[in-house]
Amino acid sequence: MCDDSDAQMYIYEMPYFIRMELCKILNQNDKWEELAGKGMQFEFDIINRLRKDSNPTNELLTKWSQYNHTILELFSLLSNMHHYQAMNILRSLVDPQYHVLIDKGEGNMLRLRKEKKTKEKNISIDTKNFNQASPTQNIQKVILKKTENEQWREIINQLEKCGSPTLPQSYSNNLLHESPVDNNLPLAMFDELSLATNDWNKTNILGKGGFGTVYRGKWKNTKVAIKKIERRSGKSDESYATQLQQSLREIKILNSHPHDNILALYAYSLNGEAPCLVYQLMPNGSLEDILLQKHKKEPLSCEQRYNIAIGTARGLQYLHTIGDKPLIHGDIKSANILLDKYFEPKIGDFGLAREGPEENSIKVSKIFGTRPYLPEDFISSRNLSTKIDTYSFGIVIFELATGLPAYDHSRSKCKFLKELMDKWEDKEYDILVDKKAGFNQVTFTYLVTLGKWCANKLAQNRPEMEQVYKNLSDTKNRFFNSSTEIF
Repeated sequence: MCDDSDAQMYIYEMPYFIRMELCKILNQNDKWEELAGKGMQFEFDIINRLRKDSNPTNELLTKWSQYNHTILELFSLLSNMHHYQAMNILRSLVDPQYHVLIDKGEGNMLRLRKEKKTKEKNISIDTKNFNQASPTQNIQKVILKKTENEQWREIINQLEKCGSPTLPQSYSNNLLHESPVDNNLPLAMFDELSLATNDWNKTNILGKGGFGTVYRGKWKNTKVAIKKIERRSGKSDESYATQLQQSLREIKILNSHPHDNILALYAYSLNGEAPCLVYQLMPNGSLEDILLQKHKKEPLSCEQRYNIAIGTARGLQYLHTIGDKPLIHGDIKSANILLDKYFEPKIGDFGLAREGPEENSIKVSKIFGTRPYLPEDFISSRNLSTKIDTYSFGIVIFELATGLPAYDHSRSKCKFLKELMDKWEDKEYDILVDKKAGFNQVTFTYLVTLGKWCANKLAQNRPEMEQVYKNLSDTKNRFFNSSTEIF
């Protein structure tokens, strides 16, 4: 293999027998738990669920692979764990230049063991030894040269320097070449946000992720959601810098592209213990949560789901057509479609958004997004275009129609929803339809057909989102003024 990122293998490309051998080793003594928690930064509740699986390492790799991680990244995490036996299994799948992580690591371990035995041999058991002070250990200390606040400000003012070690060239775009902070966007004081969340009270937590924690709060007599961009334990400086850059990108985009179907950003904060972003509060949470009924809310009706599809399509076509170059969201999924109190959808999480080409596509050096929502042609060719958002939207349409998640490891076959819908035939609509929605057969069939059009295998056969929005809008009155039998 060469060291070009184009040649890196992804976790889901790992050969079966190598994967099973790796699982066998990591399942021993539950070493996968350290990998999941310290390395991959998964939350405790996810790790707890994996403990119940007969092959937890395999399920862990499946879950991690959905975020397009590479075998080299896994190799690096195992190196941090000093798990050289597991690294040796992956040895043939990574560039030889990285084999030094095994060779030096194993050599150091042998040297340390030998030194330890020598010391034990040379220390005689004598009464004078009990009174000796223990030898001073030469411990390498990590000294933080800058506070997180200073890091944040430095990244704002020197994005080019900070971005180079962590992000490939394809991650750069014109949005990052200027400071994202606009005079029109209010600067919130950190103390105000602490007060708004009752000193970051756990009862106000709306959600957690790799970016940090989102809290419910009341700021300026307005109900808001506050994202506190925390540096998680175990994360490298490069990882944290990337995290901050994505937040800066989000500030720039949300502040410069306001729209009814794009999540509103009210303010930002740079002056406290952690950077924060203040958003419009979305009382009905994410589309994913409500479809899966995680909070036991009333199921969405057929018409509500149709309106969510229209609103999301409206927001996407706006992003694709508002500027000289289209703005590609890059991570459209039901978890990033948020619902206000009227169930109007707002597209959120613009940390992976970037400008696309005026026509056709451009090649990027790294895959981004969430695996079940990404087309195979993007994964294999890395050609970036608006058709990636179109494909992802098609998967969301499938979720709206069936109520099923985009990926479900518990499905014996067709773990990806796209695979399941590809096999769907008209006569089987009563098997896959989400009966909680009250769909009629005509509307359900239309949504599945639309989803297949958007999620076509070939990018050139997918429509632009402007066409999708027009199609949904033109069809709505025909569906919801009809008297077709409801389930």
